[in-house]
Amino acid sequence: MANGFKTFAVGEVLTAADVNDYLMEQVVGIYADDTDRDAQITSPIEGQFAYLSDTNALTYYNGTSWGNFIGDGDITAVNAGSGMSGGGASGAVTLNVDINGQSSVTAATGDELLIADASDSNNIKKVTVQSILDQGGFADIGLIIALG
Repeated sequence: MANGFKTFAVGEVLTAADVNDYLMEQVVGIYADDTDRDAQITSPIEGQFAYLSDTNALTYYNGTSWGNFIGDGDITAVNAGSGMSGGGASGAVTLNVDINGQSSVTAATGDELLIADASDSNNIKKVTVQSILDQGGFADIGLIIALG
């Protein structure tokens, strides 16, 4: 079992146990594939890493079995749902609101809208149509429509 880190002193005898504990068990070995790795590492220890050339995968031993360290997440894509655009399956992805892709609706007083609250650093919040009506928020719009 690997013993962690050790600073060797000049003139210190390097024992087989030191080579195994501080070097062999703590290096990332490179192997052709998992069969090659398993043949060469017959007693892996928890936390040990190995690189597989055939799949370009960094693997680790969790105490029971080998697993992929890179690419072993469960998120395979970010998909844009209803009212959204963008997304992707790799790299940095962006999601955007796609307002033009939505159908129009006659607003009811209980409907909710998203707003950027200017009095709170433009944090996104929801508001009902009724609360906007109660504050006179549509008065100017009504005037514009009447004049339009």
